[in-house]
Amino acid sequence: MESAWNIVGLLLWIILVIYAIFIIHNIGVRRSRLIINGHYDFSLTHHLKTVVQIVILFAGIGFMSFETFYPNVNGSNVVTSRDFKPLILDTNGNSSYYVKVKSGNNSSLNQSYSYLVNGQRLSVSSSASSVLVGTNSEINVQKSAVRWNDNEAKTLDKKYQRAWVADVTVTYKDSFWNGIGLHAGRQFKSYTLIRIPDNSFIYNEK
Repeated sequence: MESAWNIVGLLLWIILVIYAIFIIHNIGVRRSRLIINGHYDFSLTHHLKTVVQIVILFAGIGFMSFETFYPNVNGSNVVTSRDFKPLILDTNGNSSYYVKVKSGNNSSLNQSYSYLVNGQRLSVSSSASSVLVGTNSEINVQKSAVRWNDNEAKTLDKKYQRAWVADVTVTYKDSFWNGIGLHAGRQFKSYTLIRIPDNSFIYNEK
């Protein structure tokens, strides 16, 4: 859910637009006064004021653009939530499986993983998920996507016999600084980790 803190960022963008309009108007007014007063040649004061105003404007635009489009994401400005569920065996009529893998006609495209939890069949893209197979409890790919504790995986393996799914969601905190970039309360990233005992529980759909 989005936060009211994002109003801070919206107001700052509005102020920048108003300031840009003010600069254009102010430069025109000062130039007109110079002409009326007969100063047709170079005016150092006029140009210095113009340069200062433009520098301030571009500094503001640069700061807001960076905060809005290139936010610095770290553990202090996001909240990570994890939801764990046991997998349910699915069947294609011939065999049982935990995960169905579907590939597109183009091999370069992402695959999709389908699985059953709580009686619901869900599907995720391989670009935002991965399948952990076998006795290995060391998680490498997922560490690059979301923070993960390997001990947590070992605990889940014991509880669900290496057949579970973890939905990890990273959300921006409701804070003033996140509001400046219009990110407060918004989702930054989600990732799904599917754990299965071995490759025999994978069904590759052709």
